[in-house]
Amino acid sequence: MSDSPTEKPKNPRRVEAGRLNRSRRGPLTPEGRERLRRSALRNRPWEHSTGPRTPAGKAQSARNGKSGQKGPLSLREVRAALRDVRELVRHMREARDQLR
Repeated sequence: MSDSPTEKPKNPRRVEAGRLNRSRRGPLTPEGRERLRRSALRNRPWEHSTGPRTPAGKAQSARNGKSGQKGPLSLREVRAALRDVRELVRHMREARDQLR
Protein backbone atom coordinates (compact mmCIF):
# COMPACT_ATOMS: atom_id res chain seq x y z
CA MET A 1 0.00 0.00 0.00
CA SER A 2 1.08 3.63 0.26
CA ASP A 3 2.23 5.81 3.13
CA SER A 4 0.51 8.91 1.75
CA PRO A 5 -3.03 9.50 3.07
CA THR A 6 -4.06 11.34 -0.14
CA GLU A 7 -3.17 8.48 -2.49
CA LYS A 8 -5.98 6.10 -3.35
CA PRO A 9 -5.36 2.45 -2.46
CA LYS A 10 -4.69 0.24 -5.45
CA ASN A 11 -7.34 -2.21 -6.59
CA PRO A 12 -5.98 -5.63 -5.52
CA ARG A 13 -7.70 -7.37 -8.44
CA ARG A 14 -5.96 -5.10 -10.95
CA VAL A 15 -2.62 -5.52 -9.19
CA GLU A 16 -2.95 -9.30 -9.35
CA ALA A 17 -3.99 -9.17 -13.01
CA GLY A 18 -0.93 -7.08 -13.80
CA ARG A 19 1.34 -9.57 -12.03
CA LEU A 20 -0.25 -12.46 -13.90
CA ASN A 21 0.09 -10.72 -17.28
CA ARG A 22 3.74 -9.89 -16.61
CA SER A 23 4.51 -13.48 -15.59
CA ARG A 24 2.92 -14.76 -18.81
CA ARG A 25 5.01 -12.48 -21.02
CA GLY A 26 8.37 -13.33 -19.50
CA PRO A 27 11.56 -11.38 -20.15
CA LEU A 28 12.21 -9.63 -23.46
CA THR A 29 14.29 -11.53 -25.97
CA PRO A 30 16.91 -9.65 -27.99
CA GLU A 31 14.64 -9.98 -31.05
CA GLY A 32 11.67 -8.60 -29.12
CA ARG A 33 13.75 -5.70 -27.82
CA GLU A 34 14.90 -4.90 -31.38
CA ARG A 35 11.29 -5.04 -32.62
CA LEU A 36 10.25 -2.57 -29.90
CA ARG A 37 13.18 -0.29 -30.78
CA ARG A 38 12.25 -0.24 -34.49
CA SER A 39 8.59 0.40 -33.62
CA ALA A 40 9.51 3.33 -31.38
CA LEU A 41 11.77 4.83 -34.04
CA ARG A 42 9.02 4.45 -36.65
CA ASN A 43 6.19 5.87 -34.50
CA ARG A 44 8.25 8.53 -32.65
CA PRO A 45 6.00 8.68 -29.56
CA TRP A 46 8.11 11.48 -28.05
CA GLU A 47 6.78 13.85 -30.73
CA HIS A 48 3.18 13.25 -29.66
CA SER A 49 3.52 13.68 -25.90
CA THR A 50 2.82 17.35 -25.32
CA GLY A 51 1.93 17.45 -21.64
CA PRO A 52 -0.93 19.41 -20.11
CA ARG A 53 -2.30 22.32 -22.11
CA THR A 54 -5.08 23.77 -19.96
CA PRO A 55 -4.47 25.67 -16.72
CA ALA A 56 -6.35 22.95 -14.83
CA GLY A 57 -4.18 20.23 -16.36
CA LYS A 58 -1.02 22.17 -15.57
CA ALA A 59 -2.14 22.65 -11.97
CA GLN A 60 -2.87 18.93 -11.62
CA SER A 61 0.51 18.10 -13.09
CA ALA A 62 2.18 20.39 -10.55
CA ARG A 63 0.31 18.62 -7.72
CA ASN A 64 1.39 15.16 -8.89
CA GLY A 65 4.84 15.48 -7.36
CA LYS A 66 3.43 16.43 -3.98
CA SER A 67 1.69 13.09 -3.44
CA GLY A 68 4.81 11.48 -1.98
CA GLN A 69 6.02 14.32 0.21
CA LYS A 70 5.74 14.24 3.97
CA GLY A 71 4.24 17.38 5.47
CA PRO A 72 2.57 20.41 3.91
CA LEU A 73 5.73 21.82 2.28
CA SER A 74 8.25 20.19 0.00
CA LEU A 75 11.95 20.29 0.80
CA ARG A 76 12.43 22.83 -1.97
CA GLU A 77 9.74 25.09 -0.47
CA VAL A 78 11.28 24.82 3.01
CA ARG A 79 14.72 25.69 1.66
CA ALA A 80 13.30 28.70 -0.21
CA ALA A 81 11.57 29.93 2.96
CA LEU A 82 14.78 29.55 4.97
CA ARG A 83 16.71 31.41 2.28
CA ASP A 84 14.20 34.27 2.51
CA VAL A 85 14.55 34.37 6.30
CA ARG A 86 18.37 34.42 6.09
CA GLU A 87 18.16 37.27 3.56
CA LEU A 88 15.85 39.23 5.88
CA VAL A 89 18.23 38.72 8.83
CA ARG A 90 21.15 39.89 6.68
CA HIS A 91 19.28 43.07 5.69
CA MET A 92 18.35 43.73 9.31
CA ARG A 93 21.99 43.37 10.40
CA GLU A 94 23.14 45.73 7.66
CA ALA A 95 20.54 48.30 8.69
CA ARG A 96 21.56 48.00 12.34
CA ASP A 97 25.24 48.42 11.45
CA GLN A 98 24.45 51.59 9.47
CA LEU A 99 22.75 53.14 12.50
CA ARG A 100 25.80 52.68 14.70
